[in-house]
Amino acid sequence: MRRAGELLSRLKKLLFDETLTCAACGAELYGGSRFCPHCLQTLPFNGGNICAKCGRAAAEAVPACLECKADMPAFRAARSAFRYEGEIVRLVKRFKTGGRHLAGAFAEAMLPFFSREFADTDFLACVPMTEKALKKRGYNQSALLAAELSARTGVPFEAELLVKTRETEAQKTLPRRERAENLGGSFRVHERAKCRGKKILLVDDVMTTGATANALAAALLRAGARSVCLLTAASVPQAVRGGKEQGQRG
Repeated sequence: MRRAGELLSRLKKLLFDETLTCAACGAELYGGSRFCPHCLQTLPFNGGNICAKCGRAAAEAVPACLECKADMPAFRAARSAFRYEGEIVRLVKRFKTGGRHLAGAFAEAMLPFFSREFADTDFLACVPMTEKALKKRGYNQSALLAAELSARTGVPFEAELLVKTRETEAQKTLPRRERAENLGGSFRVHERAKCRGKKILLVDDVMTTGATANALAAALLRAGARSVCLLTAASVPQAVRGGKEQGQRG
């Protein structure tokens, strides 16, 4: 009897946390989306003007923003489903602190960008964590997102391709000239032969400075990748760079 009760409790948690309630507001859902109609209208989707290179929300649509022109990223293009502001800040923080089920909701919002711009991807990779950080958190949220996207698209996910070898200082605390130095030597490409001639899509939860994605893209290109792009759940708009509500990796 006790076992049956435990199974029922787990089933209810699975269904109600992931399927029957809105990932943002908790309202009951009756369709296939992870967000209710109200949240689909009010969440800060990154669907307006963007920089075509880094994908950040911008005052006007441009091929490359001033920041990208000053230090052109190694990745071919980046896109994000949401602007990192308002309710999305809360959801991302929840995702990082135990809310694993949010991977499905974020991946759902990221999927249209994949279909429109990255459908020719050969395989997915995720931003890695050190073993110490992974043990502390219990999971890599970027890997969860990549796994969800892989399941939805059929594109393979190379979960062990990238390795982070040491902890680094949060990129948001550093001026531009020190970001590359901070990340120097912290990433390694495992099985470099897999990269040769391939179009690789990096997946992460938030892009803040873009330095982490840039360092990983450069490493993959050195390993022989044909191109590297980036898809994130959210990115910090250009107008609020350096503000308080930023992601933790870069």
